[in-house]
Amino acid sequence: MSVRYSISVIPEPRFTVRAYQARQLICGQYASWAAEMHPVHLPLVDYFALPEDKVAAVSAGLQTAVQDFVRYHRRALLPVWELTAAAGHLYLDFAAKETYQPPAQWPVNLLRQGIIDQLQPIDRLPPLPEIDPDNPHLRLPLMQYANLPEPVFAAAADFAQAVLRELLLPRYARLGQLTLLRFESAAAGDDWSNGRWAADLRFQVVDSYPLI
Repeated sequence: MSVRYSISVIPEPRFTVRAYQARQLICGQYASWAAEMHPVHLPLVDYFALPEDKVAAVSAGLQTAVQDFVRYHRRALLPVWELTAAAGHLYLDFAAKETYQPPAQWPVNLLRQGIIDQLQPIDRLPPLPEIDPDNPHLRLPLMQYANLPEPVFAAAADFAQAVLRELLLPRYARLGQLTLLRFESAAAGDDWSNGRWAADLRFQVVDSYPLI
């Protein structure tokens, strides 16, 4: 069994419930289930290896990072999203339209940097994936690894746009929770970058930290 962890933001419920409905409709309409194997979440640090004896230390570090963050950024907003379609993936991209301040100063990226600052000193913790502050890839998947002919995928993107309009998905959302997630997959092996996990993925919410 291959195990990876994710540190993710869950948007506030009024946003998450509509995003969940949109994802169900899109995945069901085109028989592409990979995105639905996950909770509705925006990974800040995704699919990283974590020894079991370090989970408690990471959880404590996340608690401290959240406490520091909400002291100054309670009820912070995510950047405005737009739908991005590429190579079998449909995402709500929360970095595409934010222009009034540099990405490093977005509240969600300040949270991510605070998390990294808290976790880096933990002894024997494997290196975390590097984040480009100018291209943070803050994305919520609505469809993943869809093996669709090009015209069908284009139709799926149009369908997704219509679904988002019909469900009145808010353009803004507040950060609701930070979560530590544990993923298991035998099919993924050592490479979690190619979607093989979709065959048998299971997840567990290890810990959760309110951001509102």
